[in-house]
Amino acid sequence: MNSIEAKNLSYSYEGEGSRAFSLADVNFSMRPGECVALLGQNGSGKSTLAKHLNALLPLQRGTLHVAGLDARDAANQWEIRRKCGMVFQNPDNQFISSVIEEDIAFGLENYDMPAERIPAEVRKALALVGMPGFEKKSPHLLSGGQKQRIALAGVLALSPEIIIFDESTAMLDIQGQQEILHTIQRLHREEHKSILLITHRMEEAVLADRVDVMKAGKILASGTPRRILTDLPLLSAANLLPPLPVRLYEDLRAAGIQLAQCPLTIPELTEQLCRLS
Repeated sequence: MNSIEAKNLSYSYEGEGSRAFSLADVNFSMRPGECVALLGQNGSGKSTLAKHLNALLPLQRGTLHVAGLDARDAANQWEIRRKCGMVFQNPDNQFISSVIEEDIAFGLENYDMPAERIPAEVRKALALVGMPGFEKKSPHLLSGGQKQRIALAGVLALSPEIIIFDESTAMLDIQGQQEILHTIQRLHREEHKSILLITHRMEEAVLADRVDVMKAGKILASGTPRRILTDLPLLSAANLLPPLPVRLYEDLRAAGIQLAQCPLTIPELTEQLCRLS
């Protein structure tokens, strides 16, 4: 069974009778433990799809099952949100308390966890994001990367099967971005969480098992990072720039310098350049 199975999803913010679709017959799936990057410019439909997966938007057309639950059944709404957690772009919008342990405990209380279990679950969630001992601190005194990890801890406390990161590094500096990406990789590899990275950053898409490209409410293509991120006509059609190493590879080839393989990352590019000497 897939973690997510969406078939022929269509959605319009103007209502079911409108022709202005933000999603147009989208088919999307994720296997358990898979990491998928969803690439696209603003307005491509990425966040609209994510809000369906997290039961924040109702189904208008199509079918959707999340962690085995039918999204069309209103009785499944809260369980879908527990099993498919979402980390948003601005972590400040996710905090409801000035004390970290109270903030994380809030979600657990909403799902009727026995009070005596909550402190241990809070500590466990903070350990998962590399921030043990932060229970009594205020999230508003932390760096951007730390805030985002605390927001993630609030999601992890509910033991989700799937985690959606909706442009979660967009407001962070380089250090904060690296902190979040390192945490995402560890959750994927060690905790075997299903991860959906919604982004327009190529360096994040490189980390995924699969990359899907969206434009105008449709999925244009799906494949491995190496196949998708080196497909220049596809990326151009989606108004996306290839990763920097791919652009440098093409520039070198145009200048008559041929590398053995098109690199996706800076370390790969460095290795290829060293082989020329």
